[in-house]
Amino acid sequence: MQNILLGFSSAKIGGHSARSMMLLEMDTLVHALPPTITKNDFTKAIIEENLLNKPTLSSRKKSFRHLMDLYGLDPSKAMFRVFWDFAHADIDSLPQLCLVCAYARDPQLRQSFELIRTLRLGEVLVRADMEQHLENGFPARFSCATKASMARNVDTSWTFGGHLEGRVKKTRRLPQPRPISAAYAMFVGYLTGLRGERLLDSLYAALVASNRAQLQAALSLASAKELISIKQAAGIVEFDFSNLLTQAEQDLIHESN
Repeated sequence: MQNILLGFSSAKIGGHSARSMMLLEMDTLVHALPPTITKNDFTKAIIEENLLNKPTLSSRKKSFRHLMDLYGLDPSKAMFRVFWDFAHADIDSLPQLCLVCAYARDPQLRQSFELIRTLRLGEVLVRADMEQHLENGFPARFSCATKASMARNVDTSWTFGGHLEGRVKKTRRLPQPRPISAAYAMFVGYLTGLRGERLLDSLYAALVASNRAQLQAALSLASAKELISIKQAAGIVEFDFSNLLTQAEQDLIHESN
């Protein structure tokens, strides 16, 4: 319940069952809509005003539903509110911001990362391997057609997020963190209960950076910009995200810990 209140999803099937992380649509929303916004504003913009330029009312509703599955689109909840604020602060970080947010909400995307992480730099990702990996994680859950579609969707998201490259043949590359995306990855990991060194060594860190030095350099810049607060002493690392959380959210997190 706590995770849902913070912006996570309890759905057993995520948005990648239908689409990739919809980076182009989210880019349109960030450019067109203001930093201060409500959940109802997203409904109005996407469905009523057709901001995403979809051909039919049905396709507008589908796009809205898929974006809801992927991101929540609810600024009253910490995970999306900080995503939205950070996207407006640095639009170039949007691909990694989308990847982190979708990863936190989508069990199939999380499953797919297990395979992505095993690939060596430059190694080819075989589509059939991803389909089998999804089957291993969710046995007998999806049809062959759905698994094939889902494999394409997650591969696209990992490409947008900087872990793969290539249009048809996908090969492993390594992500390059930006201060904003590094800060957001740590923030979302913090919402899951990770702290200190465990946060720096977490899968959330691996979403945006390929090594600890790279990550900490980006986080130092984020701290210098006062996006987050990091204290380091005697080998102990402490993150402070209180500036990004409401008092009610801080109380909720402290109660669970």
